[in-house]
Amino acid sequence: MFSAFLHFDISFMVWVILGALAPFIMTDAGLTGENLQVTPSAAITKAGQYTLVVKAADPAKHQPGNVYNLLIKPGAPGVATRSSVKPVEAFVVNNADPATLDAVNARSRLIHVQLGSGAKGNPNENVVPLSPMSTLVAAGHSSQPVANGYPSSTKLTLIGIPLLAAGFWRIMIGILVDRLGARKVGIASLFVTLLPLLLGWQSATSYGMLVCVGIFLGVAGASFAVALPLASRWYPPEMQGIAMGIAGAGNSGTVLATIAAPLLAQRFGWHGVFGLLAIPVALTLVIFTLLAKEPPRTSPPLRAVDFKAVLASTDLWRFCLLYFVTFGGFVGLSTFANTFFVDQFDAPKAAVGLWTWPFIVAGSLLRPVGGALADRFGGLRMLTILYGVVLAASVGVALFVHSFPATCLLLLFLMGALGMGNGSVFQLVPQRFKNEVGVVTGLVGAAGGVGGYYLNFALGHLHDATGTYASGFVAVGAITIIAMATLKTAPNWSAIFSEPSRRLAPLPVGTPAASMD
Repeated sequence: MFSAFLHFDISFMVWVILGALAPFIMTDAGLTGENLQVTPSAAITKAGQYTLVVKAADPAKHQPGNVYNLLIKPGAPGVATRSSVKPVEAFVVNNADPATLDAVNARSRLIHVQLGSGAKGNPNENVVPLSPMSTLVAAGHSSQPVANGYPSSTKLTLIGIPLLAAGFWRIMIGILVDRLGARKVGIASLFVTLLPLLLGWQSATSYGMLVCVGIFLGVAGASFAVALPLASRWYPPEMQGIAMGIAGAGNSGTVLATIAAPLLAQRFGWHGVFGLLAIPVALTLVIFTLLAKEPPRTSPPLRAVDFKAVLASTDLWRFCLLYFVTFGGFVGLSTFANTFFVDQFDAPKAAVGLWTWPFIVAGSLLRPVGGALADRFGGLRMLTILYGVVLAASVGVALFVHSFPATCLLLLFLMGALGMGNGSVFQLVPQRFKNEVGVVTGLVGAAGGVGGYYLNFALGHLHDATGTYASGFVAVGAITIIAMATLKTAPNWSAIFSEPSRRLAPLPVGTPAASMD
């Protein structure tokens, strides 16, 4: 159990690293190019005196999409980003209209701005602590850069690449686990996980290279297909929910990445974080190799005809949809959280993880609770309740997306319900597919990763289309309704799964649920 938990925990830390570092990556002028060059005036005499906040057009003020806002607020970013702190200078700028830049330079007593050599469109939303000229000169600079902007769809698509890639890797690794064993495949996957970390550390200097890094980060997301069979095959049916929940709670690695990665990026740069992350992965590789034991095999590896029977099972695809919503929602929102709070509430980039970790903890710690309650009351019954909570909370976030307290409270309920839903889904899976748990967990887990990608994809594209993240949360509610309908319409599931797991026997591969009348 410890080996499964550790493998999952460290792998998840790696898997979500792009999301944790996104506020730094997307505001790195060395990656995106310089949009603006900001030169401080003599009125700025010390660090932390003023902060420049770059904001996109405000739909509430009916600003056109081709403008942006420059706000200069007193204090360091941790203070200046509070809504109660009012700007001492504010400008509406359009880079295509030189007169708006001239107006900034004519009116501001604190900064002088000019377009960067690689300026494209408007700058990215950003929070820039203004440094005195003496500090810049000492570092060999004459101005501070503001990065070119990526549309939300571009930012969130990149964040979602590791989640989508994990879908492919999980299927492959699930097959290998069934044939070679979880321990051997787990060792190999940790070794491969070191590759994207080294690439991110030394070679990630373009968006295309980051996409390549993201594809191989998906191997870490495939840990699901290693850790859960490694844990589940040691325990009887009546303990499947709690066993799978504890092993799956290793996704608490997302919490460590969310908190630590931005703080480390502030100190060592976001490239350096990739290098630092290789250290715990290497240590985990050694520990896993020494401690992990191959679980007892209850059946021979699946043959091609068996795979065909598994794929032909409609129950498999129903589980994929259920997990698409629960795990896709959890990991998708986990990777999105840092970007959301920076964009929506001007959270400081370095400290944003301290804003978002409670939501991820809620989902991580409540996963085994969901499994245990599913063991006690039935997985189907628990999922019905939890999807109702997800629906209400996601629509609530959409309605109150501009309210920080309301958004935080609703996100706690949303992430907690998604985490418990993850445990409840996998309380059901081993009962239905006991002898094929490796390949089935790989397929169902793949659907969860794909769900996380499409959540980010939808949030980004809907934000570009509507100017608000609220539309993305409405989409979360819509797909949840489909999952709820799946629970209600699956043939005989209420008779098969609603009772506690200790009373159930697994169905043979290829047996349709409807045959249990």
